[in-house]
Amino acid sequence: MTSFVLPKGTVVKLGTISTCLYPYFRQGIPAALPRAGLQLVGDVQASDVGVYIGELMAYFSACAAFAQQTSEIHHDNQEVLGRFVDSLHSAPGVKPQMSELEMLAHQVGLPVVLEIELGEDCVVNADLHFESESHSEKSWKLWRSVLLSREAGIPAAWIKRFYFPRLLEFRDVATARSARVLEQTTDSALTVGGLMQAWHKDAPGDLLLAFKKQYGRVNFSQQASFDENSLERFFNLNAMLDPATRLLNQLMIWQDVDALAKKQGIPLQ
Repeated sequence: MTSFVLPKGTVVKLGTISTCLYPYFRQGIPAALPRAGLQLVGDVQASDVGVYIGELMAYFSACAAFAQQTSEIHHDNQEVLGRFVDSLHSAPGVKPQMSELEMLAHQVGLPVVLEIELGEDCVVNADLHFESESHSEKSWKLWRSVLLSREAGIPAAWIKRFYFPRLLEFRDVATARSARVLEQTTDSALTVGGLMQAWHKDAPGDLLLAFKKQYGRVNFSQQASFDENSLERFFNLNAMLDPATRLLNQLMIWQDVDALAKKQGIPLQ
């Protein structure tokens, strides 16, 4: 296997869900982090032990982890969430009063992307979904996706900030296509860009350039520093703290991602 070295100070990204933020803050990112997948994306290779880091593919990872967890939660709680959805349709903009939601909401993770600054020179291997083992440098320079092999994983101190989608309140969905709803849909489109890179093997540079030309950014619309105070503020946002509102955001993001992915011929299940 031909390795490649990313120098100290290189900025990379890693996609996950919000329920991982505190564990990563306290313990860092483990040395072996299995890639969440959506069936098509690569058979797991015996050598795939490490942490996938990249750029646009971080949004794929966030989307895949979010889709996997959301599917499991909805499968295991069909009756309760069915009533929740029915209530949203019958009374748009009105928060359902359902005590059962509290036991579910703490399980719900929303997609987030971590920005990491490497604190030392790091050996990386090719992402075998895109390149063979002998093309690690190309895997980074063309696809911006590699497998970091570091025995101690990624220290929390290397994580500098995290990006997350626009979070909605019930008043935002009371009227059709509010500005905040549109912003969240745009954030969902970025995760689908990651799916497009993975499924269609579209060049990430082209996808990000098109997104930047249209929206003026290449990340989720919201961001915060990766420190204790910022994490506390994030989890104390009403959209995260209130069970019904957190579930509303899960549902809205899930619907957007599913609809946008289907337009690209990418099934989420």
